[in-house]
Amino acid sequence: MGTNRDLLFLSGDLFLPKSVRSFLEIYHLGNDRSLVYINNWSLLHGLSGVLVAWALNTPYWVGFLIHSVWELWQLLVRNTPWSLRGVIDIGVDTGFFMLGMVGFSRLLTDKTHE
Repeated sequence: MGTNRDLLFLSGDLFLPKSVRSFLEIYHLGNDRSLVYINNWSLLHGLSGVLVAWALNTPYWVGFLIHSVWELWQLLVRNTPWSLRGVIDIGVDTGFFMLGMVGFSRLLTDKTHE
């Protein structure tokens, strides 16, 4: 059994199995040394924005708040590094999340969640 620190760190990846994490770490733009990159994690953030817009039917600011709390948790458990790359990663992930939330709301429904 892992230590509490290991469990906290793994919670930042939702306790996903290594095979799933490996799939999510496939890069489409940049690589593991790039300052800016897009990988399957980025696309998953977009999908989570779609799910929040669809399932929770919340205003945009609530979706942004939910996502921001998640990103803060990842910083606190050191799943996202405290670095320039980490800050950019949070910005890209948040952008994809909001794109998913706003895009789904505006393109696929008649709701705007404003």
